[in-house]
Amino acid sequence: MIKVYSRNLNEKNKILRKSGYILGAIYGPSLKNTIPIKIPKTSFLRYIENNKSLNIDLLLDNEVKSCTITEIQSQPAFDGYMHISFKCIE
Repeated sequence: MIKVYSRNLNEKNKILRKSGYILGAIYGPSLKNTIPIKIPKTSFLRYIENNKSLNIDLLLDNEVKSCTITEIQSQPAFDGYMHISFKCIE
C-alpha cells in the first residue's frame, strides 16, 4: 500500500517533481471525477522494486482504493517517472 495525496491543479508540476513527487491520476467507473494525486517518489520506487504486480492499494485521505496501474509515463530528463495513471477497480 502506498500513501498518496490529493493534488491541487494550481500547484506547479515542475516544483512538485523537484520536491520528490510523481504526478498521477485515479480514474474509474466508480468515481464521479478523476482524482489528481501526487505520489512520494521513494515510496513508489520501493513498491515497484518489491512487487511485480500492476495491482496496488492506494491510501488517499484515509480511504483505501484498490487500483491497477494502466499507464506510466517516463522521461530520462525527469529522472524516471513523470506521470502514473491508476484505474480504480473497486
